[in-house]
Amino acid sequence: RFLIEGGFMRYFDLHCDTAYECCFKNKEFSKNDLAVSADKGAVFGKWSQVFAVWIRDDAKSPYELYRTVLDGFKKKLDGTAPNLTPYFAVEGGAVIGHNSDLLYNLKEDGVKYLTLTWNGENRIAGGSKTEKGLTRFGREVIKKLNSLKICCDLSHLNDKSFFAAIEQAEYPIASHSNCRAVCDVKRNLTDEQLKLIAQRNGIIGLCFYTKFLGGDTVERLYENICHMAELGLEDNIAVGSDFDGAETEAPVRSLDGVPALYKALNEKGIGKAMLDKIFYLNAQNYFDKTASV
Repeated sequence: RFLIEGGFMRYFDLHCDTAYECCFKNKEFSKNDLAVSADKGAVFGKWSQVFAVWIRDDAKSPYELYRTVLDGFKKKLDGTAPNLTPYFAVEGGAVIGHNSDLLYNLKEDGVKYLTLTWNGENRIAGGSKTEKGLTRFGREVIKKLNSLKICCDLSHLNDKSFFAAIEQAEYPIASHSNCRAVCDVKRNLTDEQLKLIAQRNGIIGLCFYTKFLGGDTVERLYENICHMAELGLEDNIAVGSDFDGAETEAPVRSLDGVPALYKALNEKGIGKAMLDKIFYLNAQNYFDKTASV
């Protein structure tokens, strides 16, 4: 049986871009044609979702953009999904510009993690499409993230920035990244990187984006899970779908396909105890521990 609540599966997703899409496509959260909505999430007995506010590295007035998206989306969320526990994050450290004190505002807003960069570079560090490393300001930012107990999201960083950031991050996370050993793209993580996150009791959210999987969704997610398990990371694997931020394929074109994915992975031989960790328990335990520090 699934890990269930009221007869339905429990699900925790570390990353989706639905807040941004609802804002700029003028969609309601209760029901829409996006990948994530309240009605699609009704397939779960208990559903925890991190809604990331996407901030491009070159965004104009980035903090104002963040305020517009987050404040508007919170209003759209209100009362729409009784089974949902919403969490919030920011995808793109450009949100704070050169003012690290804005991190206090993010903390007050309930932001759980900050993704240091998007694909390019900002004042903090360099993303996967650049060669820039972690800056002096970036070190200041990570120190402040640690003090505020906001998780430092290492997804999107290039290798140079990653290794510098992981040395300092007390609450590391890779919210939506897969294994480079399975699909050799720069946005995925090497075995060394995966193990460094695990050594610091962090968590890695497997992403459903077709270009980061490099093949059939079920088969490649199965390979990612098996590879990470072989590295001893059973307690560090979670889901970071990237719904509404990336193209996904069957069976997870949208949120309501997740139970079918769970079933397909189980039929390929991954035990339910392991799947329950990946689809819910590991992420919930991680956030519970972070909150209690």
